[in-house]
Amino acid sequence: MVARIDGHAAGAGAAASPASIRASGPAQPEQVPWSPACTTATDCTLHQLAPYIGRIKTTIANYLISEFTSPGHRVLDPFCGSGVIPLEASLLGRQVIANDINPYGVLLTRAKLYAPKSEAEALERLRAHWMAAERRLCGQDLRTVPRWVRAFFHPETLRHALALRDELVARSEWFLIACLLGILHHQRPGFLSFPSSHLVPYLRDKLFASDKFPELYEERDVLSRMEAKVRRTYRRPPACQMPSAVFQGDSRRLRLSGTVDAVITSPPYMNELDYVRDNRLRLWFLERKLPRQRDIPKRDREVQFRALMRTTFARIAPHVSNRGVIVLVVGEASRGERVIDSSSIITSLFSRVDALAMFRLERVIHDVIPDIRRSRRDLRGTKRETVLVFRNSVSDQVARPGMPTRQALRESES
Repeated sequence: MVARIDGHAAGAGAAASPASIRASGPAQPEQVPWSPACTTATDCTLHQLAPYIGRIKTTIANYLISEFTSPGHRVLDPFCGSGVIPLEASLLGRQVIANDINPYGVLLTRAKLYAPKSEAEALERLRAHWMAAERRLCGQDLRTVPRWVRAFFHPETLRHALALRDELVARSEWFLIACLLGILHHQRPGFLSFPSSHLVPYLRDKLFASDKFPELYEERDVLSRMEAKVRRTYRRPPACQMPSAVFQGDSRRLRLSGTVDAVITSPPYMNELDYVRDNRLRLWFLERKLPRQRDIPKRDREVQFRALMRTTFARIAPHVSNRGVIVLVVGEASRGERVIDSSSIITSLFSRVDALAMFRLERVIHDVIPDIRRSRRDLRGTKRETVLVFRNSVSDQVARPGMPTRQALRESES
């Protein structure tokens, strides 16, 4: 499938604001130019559709999009995760192409970019699908559901949730599926599960024993909780959204049509998070099975990371407009006592790979990740993020000797 958006704005392809263009030479690390304050109370509430471990801060996404693109520009995020960058880009008037290999991340991105236009429309669609889902109840045989999944729910809650899930998946109702996954598990009564953690699914039956809190183990009404979730999601809805395209697939095989003005993305980190394990309950509900491992393989992770970055960006680079940018938010990783600097790996690739030789490192920004943003406070994983800004500074007409032209690189893809 070719990723494209029809009606590319006439202004796309133009250079970003001159204020963002620095003189050539080694880029010196900068202080963080965005606010460290939490913006949950002011963000578009589509960002809070469902939890996602390790997602980028909206303030970072907003700053990078505003600083390096203009309204009407086309922005590509090949590792979109839960869709923070695509949603912020759309809210800021940019056209969006998003991609990820993970089904849960792609679902959330589609849900945010293709959400119903109003709360009233979303509730109307929900109630219509709920009526249709009632006809699917008789087909819900809980004996086919894994025991570990059944352990999280009252049987009748689970039957109704699965019937609604089947109806929504059959109708490709991405937004409502995301709402369902967003209320799947927590210790609060507005959620569907027995008391459990919200990010990574673990039952909290020792803290909330059933003999002491029997009301927390009763059947929970699915429809009323879904309606409440929809209303919460539309507290601060988007004023408008731009054309967008969302794909699920390997970034190394992403096919693009035409040019993009900016690639702004946060590639997978080489940390200790296990994507399938940490999202197992939502993933099972999404596909009624657990997918195969979709993280960077634990063996030879540094080698795998290098290969992923090299192949992905060599494929994308020919489609970045002249004076366009590739902006990467990368995190350091720990292996025992050794810290791996992912930013140095990427900088080295951009200086050595022919397909990336036209990009000059323009800016470097370091940001420390506070414990509150990390899924486990004792995790020896990512503790610092680095933003690398590479600008396409050489056109086909002035390419250095031996450097492949964009046309040659595009032809090599086919």
